[in-house]
Amino acid sequence: MGTRLCEVCRVEVDSQRLEGISDTRLCAEHAEDIKEFGGEFVMTAKQQATSKAGSLKLNYGTVETTRKRNAGAIDKLRDKYRLENQ
Repeated sequence: MGTRLCEVCRVEVDSQRLEGISDTRLCAEHAEDIKEFGGEFVMTAKQQATSKAGSLKLNYGTVETTRKRNAGAIDKLRDKYRLENQ
C-alpha cells in the first residue's frame, strides 16, 4: 500500500489508519476534527423487502449498507484549517 497525504494538512496518513480504513483521505487529527461537520463518511442502511408485491404480509431480508464520502464536511474542514493557519 502506497503513501497518502491528508487532504487538509498534506501530512502523510499513518499506515495503520490506512489498513483500518483503506479509503480514508484524512490524518488521525483531522479525522477527529471532521466529526464537528458530520464525519468523513455518511452511512445509510436499507432493509430489503422479500415479500411479494401487494402482499399484506411483510418479510424482510438482508440490510444493505452504503458509505458515501461526506465531501461537504471535508470542504468545511479544509476551509477551517486554512483560516486557522493563515
